[in-house]
Amino acid sequence: MDPGLRRIVLARLEADGSLGDGWGDLVLGALEGHDGLEAQLAGSSASPRPLAAPASPAPAGAFLRSVAVEGFRGIGRAQTLEVAPGPGLTLVVGRNGSGKSSFAEGLEVLLTGDSLRWKERAAVWRDGWRNLHHPAASLSATFLVEGEPQPCVVSRRWEGEAAFEVAEVAVALPGRPKRDLDSLGWTAALRTHRPFLSYNELGSLLDEGPSKLYDALSSILGLEDLVEAQGALQEARRSREKALKDATEGRGRLLERLREVDDERARRVMAAIEGKEWDLGAVEAVLGAAGSAPAGTAEAEVLRAIASLEPPDPARVAEAVAEMREAAAALTFAESTPAARSRDAAKLLELALAFHAAHGDGDCPVCGQELALDRAWDKRQRAVMARLREAAREAEAAHERAEAARRRWEDLAILKGEALQRASEVGLDLRELVAALEVWVRAQSIEDLGNLADHVESASGPLRKAVLRLREAARAKLERREDAWRPVVAEVAGWLAGARDAAQGAVHLKRLKPAEAWLKKAAAGIRDDRFGPIAEKAAGIWERLRQQSHVELGRIQLTGDGTRRRVVLDVTVDGVAGAALGVMSQGELHSLALSLFVPRATLPESPFRFIVIDDPVQSMDPARVDGLARVLESASADRQVVVFTHDDRLPEAVRRLDIAAEILEVTRREGSVVELRRSLDPVGRYLEDALAVAGTAGLPSSAAAHVVPGLCRLALEATCMEVVRRRRLTRGEAHAAVERTLSEAGHLSGLAALALFDDVERGGEVLERLQREAGASLADAFRRCDESGEIPPEAAVDLVRLASKLTAWLRGLS
Repeated sequence: MDPGLRRIVLARLEADGSLGDGWGDLVLGALEGHDGLEAQLAGSSASPRPLAAPASPAPAGAFLRSVAVEGFRGIGRAQTLEVAPGPGLTLVVGRNGSGKSSFAEGLEVLLTGDSLRWKERAAVWRDGWRNLHHPAASLSATFLVEGEPQPCVVSRRWEGEAAFEVAEVAVALPGRPKRDLDSLGWTAALRTHRPFLSYNELGSLLDEGPSKLYDALSSILGLEDLVEAQGALQEARRSREKALKDATEGRGRLLERLREVDDERARRVMAAIEGKEWDLGAVEAVLGAAGSAPAGTAEAEVLRAIASLEPPDPARVAEAVAEMREAAAALTFAESTPAARSRDAAKLLELALAFHAAHGDGDCPVCGQELALDRAWDKRQRAVMARLREAAREAEAAHERAEAARRRWEDLAILKGEALQRASEVGLDLRELVAALEVWVRAQSIEDLGNLADHVESASGPLRKAVLRLREAARAKLERREDAWRPVVAEVAGWLAGARDAAQGAVHLKRLKPAEAWLKKAAAGIRDDRFGPIAEKAAGIWERLRQQSHVELGRIQLTGDGTRRRVVLDVTVDGVAGAALGVMSQGELHSLALSLFVPRATLPESPFRFIVIDDPVQSMDPARVDGLARVLESASADRQVVVFTHDDRLPEAVRRLDIAAEILEVTRREGSVVELRRSLDPVGRYLEDALAVAGTAGLPSSAAAHVVPGLCRLALEATCMEVVRRRRLTRGEAHAAVERTLSEAGHLSGLAALALFDDVERGGEVLERLQREAGASLADAFRRCDESGEIPPEAAVDLVRLASKLTAWLRGLS
């Protein structure tokens, strides 16, 4: 942004201590735009006072030298309007339909690509831009740009029947490649310091309402960065307020939805968000990491555990029963073989060896034989036990098989005891399962393997049926729960995402609101400081224009912002306060519009050293026309003012009030052929007045002898100043510097030295050069005019004739 404007804001923040209030950094961030503000809010800004980008150099000032129009509106064959490049007033006069306004509008279209004459109107207005009597269409203008030694030519040309929008635009400087219009750096200035004021704009500047007028005036203050910063703060605040409002409204709808769901998860979410402070972490915990997986509530876990019960499988039951019966038969057979006796003897011997190992040598505990158990006995019996075990292997295998077959009934049904104990808590009926289980568990008390097989075979069917029914009931209830919860999950997850962002944004509102309020107040203060001089100048212009009007204009003020922005015009009518737009006549409204336009277009920051006004005289009474002439005279002191008018009252007022002005007359012939001819300029007016004095019969001879040389001297001075301005402005010198040089030159000799030698110190060489190049008679005429002494009455007319020739010779200097 503008470094100067940023410094002003920073100084105000420091002056009232706002930088330490926790939100001052947001103001500075907003000055860097939306991204800068968001960086400050996110805490990622590298500095609480970000450096502003260096400002672009201001575009160079420019005077207008000529406008050429071909095939555009009222002008057919190409015609060029040439104006003196420098401060001064030029009136372009012609009746309605003469084509004079086509020059003004052509310059506007050339530089902006559009015209306010038709911008907001129907297409038929735009479609008539081409002249009907000439096929080619082009616009061009020549400018003298400060710092450029050669004139700059801007052109806009249309090929064939090309549409208005399709034109080739170029900027040409001698010795350089052509560039586009943006290269001049005038794009922003054409908006903020618009140098054109057409009659349509003059009438609509106030008609479009106070907000449009506010935009037109505020744009020249260079406060766009502040407006954008306010917009960034406002957008940040509103977006967060809207997010919070949407989340709050969404929470109400979500609570109503959750109340309809009979689910522990829904109740947990409700408990988390019913209060003023939302426990979003609890909501996230309910949703789980993915936001959609079933939550692990106690009730749901019991139902899922029961739904996963495994009843006895008929095939596995049949297999287990068959194995029990086969194992029972194998065991019966093994009991009838010697292997069974060896197995029993091995067990008995194993016990005896264990007794000896525990108690040492001694008597036999079974038969009582003394000292039967000793180390030799132990060694012999261990060898015997090994032989017995080898002999008992078949019997041992039969017993192991029988034991394994017995244990198989326990694995036929996986029943989770903890889940079954809580089944009644979740509304499941266990009576059938309990009855089946009572029968099923009797298996553990059946010793005979065959009987066990019969029991498992008969009890497995009822148990399977009971488990299946209970499992189906649990699954059905779980499914009903999930069917009710599953749609709510998406709603909760969707709300949670917005609520999380809203909660994070709400934290910033406590900083955004004071930052926005402070900047709004500061911007209004800066705006008033900058607009004050403009308003004061506008009021001064109005005083000149209003003449005998009873309407007095007081303070002009820009107030409000956003949709409430407006321009307050403090007016009184005969001392009674009133609304400006309601009490003023059309002529007064036009005068007020001019009062607002001229200060805006003539600010020092504007690169346009010219203003172009089209038909400002309409609806003005004669007294107000005199005021307009004085306003234009004042503006032309440091600006090139070009006024187009069909009303003879303005040229008449200029002549009557003795205001220096060049007057050009425009006439239009058949076929849109426009002709221009120069009316009286200041030089011509002085010479004409001198000739009139010299030829006035009855005038005392002494009067003519004194007055005629003085008027001729003024004509020569005006000519020299014209030559100096043209030369120096053409080579790119600043206007202020040229005017300062002319002011310091003094009278005729110094001005002539500047015109002839471009050196004010060479005044003593002027007569010599005039004698050498212009001739002795013209040199002598210069001397007599410079001395302003008396001349013989009979020589007065001759002096005017020679002075006229000398002005023509001087104008021919390069």
